[in-house]
Amino acid sequence: MIDLARYRIIDLSYELVPGEQKIDGRYLHGEAFYGRQVEVQEFIAYNARMHFIQSQTHNGTHVEAPYKYDENGADVAAMPLEKYMGEAVVCDFDHRLGKALTADDMAASDIRHDDIVLMRTSEKDISRQPHLSWEAVDWLIDTGIKAFGIENVGHSPPGTEFGKDDSDGKMLLAGIPILDAVTGLEQITKPRVFFIGLPVKIRRVTASWARAIVLEEK
Repeated sequence: MIDLARYRIIDLSYELVPGEQKIDGRYLHGEAFYGRQVEVQEFIAYNARMHFIQSQTHNGTHVEAPYKYDENGADVAAMPLEKYMGEAVVCDFDHRLGKALTADDMAASDIRHDDIVLMRTSEKDISRQPHLSWEAVDWLIDTGIKAFGIENVGHSPPGTEFGKDDSDGKMLLAGIPILDAVTGLEQITKPRVFFIGLPVKIRRVTASWARAIVLEEK
């Protein structure tokens, strides 16, 4: 049995604020996530308040699957659950602001086979954030990491077009799921933690909202 009293539970999830259409006609405005809206419509069933949801799966904190770039790749429901949970290494690159992260940077970060890799800086200005070089992406894939998430780090060299040829696509096509929009990595004080970010078990989608947490030993 896991003794949770031995751990800090750290929430790394972005809080979505939907717009809500009430049954009585009132509308409560929400907050878009980088232009991505969430809308809910209230209804009553079984004498209880319930909601229809309209949004996209790539919204807020979410996990992704290879189906995003491969019609025959695993969708969210088909991915092994252990891909979205396990030992994670937290890599702080504040000392590399404005730089390209190299394979040497990866090797110096205690990244191991089957790790979930969480990279962060405190820099909000995109122009000053470090970014992964292609050699760093290849190093991560060759090392066999389990999953990958970043906060305030560029996932590809500047100017790279989104798609299967950026780091996102390269990792997903290599069977490495993406942990997108993990938020608040600065709360973590230990270099290694246990990450959990489980998706909804739903077929035919490339991503799923997730409640991302880590367990950090006290």
